[in-house]
Amino acid sequence: MIKKIDVFIIIINITFFAYYGIQLLVFTDEFAINNLGFFNHAVAGLSEIIGIIFTTFIIALLIIVFRGLEKQLPLISIITLFQILAALNFWRYVFTDSPGETNLNIITLNAVIFSIISFLNLILISKNINKI
Repeated sequence: MIKKIDVFIIIINITFFAYYGIQLLVFTDEFAINNLGFFNHAVAGLSEIIGIIFTTFIIALLIIVFRGLEKQLPLISIITLFQILAALNFWRYVFTDSPGETNLNIITLNAVIFSIISFLNLILISKNINKI
């Protein structure tokens, strides 16, 4: 039986990926300009691919909500690793003060969001390491 706190963490993950996924798929141009500072077709294509990846994460997490955490460690670990590496990448831009074409405040906000969600996933994994 999946515990309420575990479901809550998974739902936060779903919301997190839904926000970024919708931004990447529906508002590709605006997302690229606001978060990267520029837009071209290569950036648009990459943004859409990442949006599709986020959508697959949402589907996988929804399945976990209904089926439980049992034997889902590889999936949860991959999602967590992705979030940690993305957070570290954002923090790299913050610490080197080199935001490139975009605003350092936007990068910092994304770094904080990715760090928080990574931390929540690490809690999920540590609480359920024997089950998953």
